[in-house]
Amino acid sequence: MSAFAGLQRVAIIGVGLLGGSFAAALRARGCDAVRVGVGREAAIRRAAELGLIDEAVVLVDDDAALPAALARAVADADLVLLAAPVSVNAGLFAPLAPLLRADAILTDVSSVKAPIVAAARRDLGNRLDCFVASHPIAGGERSGPEAARADLFVDRHVILSPLATDDPLRVDRLSALWQALGARVLTVDPVEHDRIYGLVSHWPHALAFALAGAVADDAGGAGAYAGPGLLDQTRTAASSPELWADILLENRDASLAAARTVQAEVDRIESALRAKDRAALIEHFARAARWRRQA
Repeated sequence: MSAFAGLQRVAIIGVGLLGGSFAAALRARGCDAVRVGVGREAAIRRAAELGLIDEAVVLVDDDAALPAALARAVADADLVLLAAPVSVNAGLFAPLAPLLRADAILTDVSSVKAPIVAAARRDLGNRLDCFVASHPIAGGERSGPEAARADLFVDRHVILSPLATDDPLRVDRLSALWQALGARVLTVDPVEHDRIYGLVSHWPHALAFALAGAVADDAGGAGAYAGPGLLDQTRTAASSPELWADILLENRDASLAAARTVQAEVDRIESALRAKDRAALIEHFARAARWRRQA
């Protein structure tokens, strides 16, 4: 049976890089579900122009209007995808709870899981079993609907963090859907997920911003001489500052723990350099090089 069987209406809240790519991937694989996009006017209109969505629901800066807009979007939706920033996604469970169909699947693409799961447990009430947390390990430094790609999830991991209360059939259906979009699905506990991605994603993004900022502030104009090595290292510093401030704050403890781990490595390298200890430098670099060559 096709992973798209029975999928007739999909509501995507936030049609930027990830939400837009999800919509594009559905279309490219022949899924004929109606794709409903929800977002701010400029972004949602652009998503419609690009053919990413079939219906547009515009959100306005009026909290009182939010429930009605969400109701238009998720009415009869088989699948609801939360693809806004982490802090926004966390605030959507309460208004969505009374609107979801009992058999709907609610998921997200947030790169931080523990706060999302906590908010779902707090606010979804008798619709908690609809929610299956997910995180596609895919993205890029570009943002907005124009950055959407139908192949974004191909050969990329998608992490599912199911709750004990989740319906196994929903988990299996969501897993099959991600796989149909080309992804490789793994299951990781939400707290462990945040620890891991604090080290392998969230703090590395902060380091890229820090390195790019140091070069940008160099009084001698060193940035004009940057080669491909530095540009590769700082590629993610071209990402949305607002998005990454949100992610780091939502995963603050794990990111700070990762910062301490990385700083300890920097301290060891600096100590060896001060001591002119070539053997120690080679040892540190070789250990890192072995992992990178195998990654």
